[in-house]
Amino acid sequence: MRNNNKEIKVRKRPKSRIRNQFGNLAMRYYPGRAYKTAIRAFRKEIAETRGLLQALTDTGYKPHQRRLSPRQMQIIEDFLGEP
Repeated sequence: MRNNNKEIKVRKRPKSRIRNQFGNLAMRYYPGRAYKTAIRAFRKEIAETRGLLQALTDTGYKPHQRRLSPRQMQIIEDFLGEP
Protein backbone atom coordinates (compact mmCIF):
# COMPACT_ATOMS: atom_id res chain seq x y z
CA MET A 1 0.00 0.00 0.00
CA ARG A 2 1.36 3.43 -0.86
CA ASN A 3 0.54 6.72 0.79
CA ASN A 4 2.27 9.94 -0.30
CA ASN A 5 5.14 8.00 -1.88
CA LYS A 6 5.78 6.13 1.38
CA GLU A 7 5.29 2.42 1.63
CA ILE A 8 3.12 1.22 4.49
CA LYS A 9 3.23 -2.41 5.51
CA VAL A 10 -0.07 -3.99 6.47
CA ARG A 11 0.24 -6.81 9.00
CA LYS A 12 -2.37 -9.53 8.94
CA ARG A 13 -3.08 -12.08 11.62
CA PRO A 14 -3.87 -15.55 10.36
CA LYS A 15 -7.52 -16.37 10.95
CA SER A 16 -6.73 -19.92 11.96
CA ARG A 17 -5.00 -18.62 15.10
CA ILE A 18 -7.80 -16.22 16.04
CA ARG A 19 -10.05 -18.67 17.81
CA ASN A 20 -11.94 -17.88 20.94
CA GLN A 21 -13.11 -19.97 23.82
CA PHE A 22 -16.78 -19.70 22.86
CA GLY A 23 -15.98 -20.74 19.31
CA ASN A 24 -13.94 -23.72 20.45
CA LEU A 25 -16.81 -24.87 22.64
CA ALA A 26 -19.25 -24.38 19.75
CA MET A 27 -17.03 -26.54 17.54
CA ARG A 28 -17.11 -29.28 20.17
CA TYR A 29 -20.93 -29.25 20.17
CA TYR A 30 -21.15 -28.96 16.37
CA PRO A 31 -18.04 -30.75 15.05
CA GLY A 32 -19.27 -31.26 11.49
CA ARG A 33 -20.02 -27.60 10.81
CA ALA A 34 -17.95 -24.65 9.67
CA TYR A 35 -16.59 -22.45 12.45
CA LYS A 36 -19.00 -19.52 12.01
CA THR A 37 -21.96 -21.83 11.42
CA ALA A 38 -21.18 -23.73 14.61
CA ILE A 39 -21.06 -20.48 16.60
CA ARG A 40 -24.36 -19.32 15.13
CA ALA A 41 -26.05 -22.65 15.89
CA PHE A 42 -24.59 -22.73 19.41
CA ARG A 43 -25.80 -19.20 20.21
CA LYS A 44 -29.23 -20.12 18.89
CA GLU A 45 -29.34 -23.26 21.02
CA ILE A 46 -28.35 -21.26 24.12
CA ALA A 47 -31.15 -18.78 23.42
CA GLU A 48 -33.76 -21.50 22.80
CA THR A 49 -32.89 -23.85 25.68
CA ARG A 50 -35.32 -23.15 28.50
CA GLY A 51 -33.55 -21.58 31.46
CA LEU A 52 -30.03 -21.71 30.02
CA LEU A 53 -29.80 -18.11 28.85
CA GLN A 54 -31.19 -16.84 32.16
CA ALA A 55 -28.74 -18.97 34.16
CA LEU A 56 -25.85 -17.63 32.09
CA THR A 57 -27.10 -14.04 32.33
CA ASP A 58 -27.17 -14.38 36.12
CA THR A 59 -23.41 -15.04 36.00
CA GLY A 60 -22.73 -11.93 33.89
CA TYR A 61 -22.92 -13.53 30.44
CA LYS A 62 -23.53 -11.18 27.50
CA PRO A 63 -24.95 -12.57 24.24
CA HIS A 64 -21.87 -11.84 22.13
CA GLN A 65 -19.04 -12.41 24.56
CA ARG A 66 -16.15 -14.58 23.40
CA ARG A 67 -14.81 -15.87 26.70
CA LEU A 68 -16.65 -17.93 29.23
CA SER A 69 -15.94 -18.32 32.91
CA PRO A 70 -15.52 -21.84 34.29
CA ARG A 71 -18.92 -21.45 35.97
CA GLN A 72 -20.57 -20.49 32.65
CA MET A 73 -18.98 -23.49 30.93
CA GLN A 74 -20.30 -25.73 33.69
CA ILE A 75 -23.81 -24.28 33.34
CA ILE A 76 -23.76 -24.96 29.59
CA GLU A 77 -22.62 -28.52 30.20
CA ASP A 78 -25.34 -29.02 32.85
CA PHE A 79 -28.06 -27.90 30.44
CA LEU A 80 -26.78 -29.34 27.15
CA GLY A 81 -24.75 -32.30 28.35
CA GLU A 82 -21.12 -32.98 27.59
CA PRO A 83 -20.13 -32.25 23.98
